[in-house]
Amino acid sequence: MFLVRKISRAKWDSRNNIARGLSEGEIAADAVTGDLRTRGNAVSFWQCSDFGNAGIEDTALAIAAAGDRLDKLDIVWISERDLTGDGHVLENTEGRTPVRDFIDRHVDVCSLDYVRLGKLAVHVHLAIQKKQCRRLAKSQIKTLLGSAISNGRISLQDLHEGIRNEIHDTAQ
Repeated sequence: MFLVRKISRAKWDSRNNIARGLSEGEIAADAVTGDLRTRGNAVSFWQCSDFGNAGIEDTALAIAAAGDRLDKLDIVWISERDLTGDGHVLENTEGRTPVRDFIDRHVDVCSLDYVRLGKLAVHVHLAIQKKQCRRLAKSQIKTLLGSAISNGRISLQDLHEGIRNEIHDTAQ
């Protein structure tokens, strides 16, 4: 099983970090504070067992449908086993997404402190180096959302107004 999270890929890019005065392999503070924001000493992830296109797209749908605007989406995936093996505590929690069949596939990496958050950042960094990340273009996200609406998996009314407007504008 893997845990998936939305990230800002550019923040983790070594070339960008070197240009900002960091050395090769160092993780930028902006990546950690921006992409691994905690709430209640926890960071939110989605579970995914299938990393074929269908699994990635399902997870991307759950993440994108919970957003407030239609945009490209960068995701990273980390082995659940690697995290628990490194001492991280995982807790299944109810996910906030209009994709009803994904609500119970939400996991928090919890009981985080400064050291554990740093270890989590290292896992994200290593996953990106191992190419365990993918960018879905805005057009792909729009297609995923449109298909999910068409087949009744999600309701247009359950989406944020910004996404509804963009989908509605292109449907006319």
